[in-house]
Amino acid sequence: MKKIYILIFSLIGIALSNLIYFPGLKVKSFDELGWFNKEKITYLSMKKNNDNDNEYVELTTEDIQKVLNDFSKMELRKIKRASDAFDSVSKNANESPKYVIDLKENNQDIGTIYFNDTNYIKFYQNTKEEIDIYNIVNNPDLEIHAVFESARNK
Repeated sequence: MKKIYILIFSLIGIALSNLIYFPGLKVKSFDELGWFNKEKITYLSMKKNNDNDNEYVELTTEDIQKVLNDFSKMELRKIKRASDAFDSVSKNANESPKYVIDLKENNQDIGTIYFNDTNYIKFYQNTKEEIDIYNIVNNPDLEIHAVFESARNK
């Protein structure tokens, strides 16, 4: 019986010291993920997936910073698949706006972000290799919608 208690307390101690990583328990900021260096982004284009047209909108340097600052506001939790981001309280997957955001650094493609408004975000490096999927935990107020619409109307 004493061995069982020692085993249980040892496992708890290991888990608490972060030697064992339990996906989904740790919340990170967008900047902690280190997908790319925000200061080096020179080009950003967006497409809203809910629209029938496949029009990409290119953003100005000022708008790029607004979008990247929006990402910095997010707190993210790693999930296995996108469907894990939806629960009975959150919006339906088809109701929330979805954006495809292409990023370039000095005319070099560094990746694509698939962003589902208040539910999840995922990053593709080289447009094919999916890095990870993260659930948006805190649902901050985002300027990305207004930035997209104003760039679209220019």
